[in-house]
Amino acid sequence: MDVFKEQNVIKLQDGRDTRKKILFGVTSIMVAASIFLLTFGTVFMMVGILLAGATLYGGYYLVTGLYVEYEYILTNGEVDFDKITAQRSRKRLATIRLSEATEFEVFDPDNDIDGADTYVYATANDPEQTDYVLRVKHKSLGDTVIYFTPSEEMIGLIKQFLPRTMRVK
Repeated sequence: MDVFKEQNVIKLQDGRDTRKKILFGVTSIMVAASIFLLTFGTVFMMVGILLAGATLYGGYYLVTGLYVEYEYILTNGEVDFDKITAQRSRKRLATIRLSEATEFEVFDPDNDIDGADTYVYATANDPEQTDYVLRVKHKSLGDTVIYFTPSEEMIGLIKQFLPRTMRVK
């Protein structure tokens, strides 16, 4: 029987993201106003209006680019981790085979995981949700540690495809 499960996790905004939004917004407004005022009443006024509009659009693009969600797609023992930015672009972070996993556990900030070649962060950044750590031997990324926030249903499906020695734990 084929197994397919898809889960989207929205990354919560923290104080750093809020500061970036304010910085991008205020800066783009100030630069657009400066361009407009410098070219007002000159022969370059039309160019100034276009540049001011482009600056405002650039600020909008940067601010909305801070809205991030992660998508986990489990298909027959293979998990794809994607990052979706502002619902306009998608980037594949990693594709892993669960049969190659060496660790799967609840994330503990006190338990430091060192020595990995690649770290992938795809968590909700929400203290009310439980984050998990998955460590795999990936053929192109090397020793990879993935931090993510799966649902209970996704955890149950993931455990089916883990090596037998890990399922016993």
